[in-house]
Amino acid sequence: MSQEDELVSKWLIEEGFNVRRLEAQPHFKIAWGLDVYTQPPLHVNLKIFRPEGKDDRYVLLLGVAVSPEHKKKLSELSAEEALRFSSKLMYRIISVCPACNAGLQPSPVDLQAITVARVIFRSELSENYKPRFVEHVYTLINAFFTIVSTFNEEFPVIPPKTRAGKELSTIL
Repeated sequence: MSQEDELVSKWLIEEGFNVRRLEAQPHFKIAWGLDVYTQPPLHVNLKIFRPEGKDDRYVLLLGVAVSPEHKKKLSELSAEEALRFSSKLMYRIISVCPACNAGLQPSPVDLQAITVARVIFRSELSENYKPRFVEHVYTLINAFFTIVSTFNEEFPVIPPKTRAGKELSTIL
């Protein structure tokens, strides 16, 4: 673990995130990584890692799978309507994070998942960079809320009640 890896881990823990070592699939080539979760009740999950062969950078990655309920609603749209929705979603994501790389998987007319990534160069990381790093993390969390709210605005799906009688915080 490098000095920068230690800084990233320390900052996340200091900010109250739940952090564990990233266990990547064999086809993902990473040199180092963390699985990062917000505190309950939301459990927004981010991955922060250094790609193998690109040791000069960290990638902060948000991946959001489309819920079965929203997939059903999307499947009822024409290709033009699906493209219109995906375009609106992409516009909102990049409005929240203009420096992010966003992707719609597998395509804008067959939306199954959304990825949003932010690259931070290792040379930027020092003790003084913590406020900016934390801002990048919260920008990705805001991208998550942008995705969820856009789906819920377009295709309202009321979450089922939990056993305690409370509604889930988000659905996507």
